[in-house]
Amino acid sequence: MRIFVSTDMEGLPGISAWHHVDIKDKRYLGRYMEETMEWVLEGIKSSPQNSKIDQILICDSHSLGENMSYDFTALDDRLYLVRGGLRDYYMMAGMDSSFSTVFFVGYHAGVGALHGTMDHTYSNTAVHSLKINGIRMNETTINAAFAAEFGAPVSMVIGDHALVEELKPIMPDTVLVETKKGLSRFAAIMKPKNVVKREVIEATKKALEKTEKGEVKPYKLEAPYTLEITFRSTEMADEASLTPGVERVNGYTIKYVSSSYKDIMQLLLAVIYASRIATEMGR
Repeated sequence: MRIFVSTDMEGLPGISAWHHVDIKDKRYLGRYMEETMEWVLEGIKSSPQNSKIDQILICDSHSLGENMSYDFTALDDRLYLVRGGLRDYYMMAGMDSSFSTVFFVGYHAGVGALHGTMDHTYSNTAVHSLKINGIRMNETTINAAFAAEFGAPVSMVIGDHALVEELKPIMPDTVLVETKKGLSRFAAIMKPKNVVKREVIEATKKALEKTEKGEVKPYKLEAPYTLEITFRSTEMADEASLTPGVERVNGYTIKYVSSSYKDIMQLLLAVIYASRIATEMGR
């Protein structure tokens, strides 16, 4: 068995504000991400499937992917780490058909979720809404559908209450771990650390058991895929619409259609990266 782990930060326990996930703030950088991943690793090692697992690839997927220390890989010789950016497929860099299952750690609710802790979808500054095939998407479902292209299910998601509520009806077989419950975008009730630790360890073991038994199905969308992004400013849509194949729907919204989900992912990333130009120029 091989496990692919994509890590984010906003859904981690102990996190509730942007400066908690800022690379410049050394008090938080990597701390809660590595701690939570230690619990996941403890769950793997204590599972009956442990001896069957020969690689655990961690894709550091928050911001520029420079949050986890390379030293973390010293905890287990099966640990490989994707660091840095830019890179193809961003939060799913390194994913291929050799992986048996996928874990999402520290993920968060999508943009517009009520009381979602630091809610956003791939960009806090650019994206007002994002749909694929008419379905409102968050980062979990976008990336889960990418994993499904390789036949891999997402067997565990660790994140905030609002995300868990979003996923329950659409990914019912996935093991979900709630880290906190939002009171507003930047306030949350944090669960006790030892409670979260126990839940993560047990959830990891359960996710591996369900994977081995084939009880979790990939989150598959049907081709052709229609991507619709509504930006927060018309200038961002102006920039995105310069990309070949992109159709302008209205002042704020663009559309892109492809039979390849890989192309959908790359286009999504390209236009969101381009939107940073307007943001950084303060327009």
